[in-house]
Amino acid sequence: MSDTIKPPWAISLWNNSDHIFAELPAINGQTSHVVRVTNDEKGLRKILVLAKARDITSQLGNKGDPTQWQINKPQYDPALVKKVREKVQYTAEQRIATRTILRELGLI
Repeated sequence: MSDTIKPPWAISLWNNSDHIFAELPAINGQTSHVVRVTNDEKGLRKILVLAKARDITSQLGNKGDPTQWQINKPQYDPALVKKVREKVQYTAEQRIATRTILRELGLI
């Protein structure tokens, strides 16, 4: 396929001062729809994830053809999801010292 021909799954983008809009055309008989992201760095990251994942096999509700609800979720872009911290293991002495300080402050 030539790079000069627009493929059927190509998205169209436009923006205003607040949002970037992406028109996701219909693929394989599905309906086309428009999603919107904020006009900032996070929104651009989401659009890039969408563009990289979009191809001829994209289906509604998947990463390449998300719904607005999925776009609004922070989990849409793996780079935006915070990593789970490891649980800190405290020693018995540290817990006793902490309780002593809290008792002195009258918090427990």
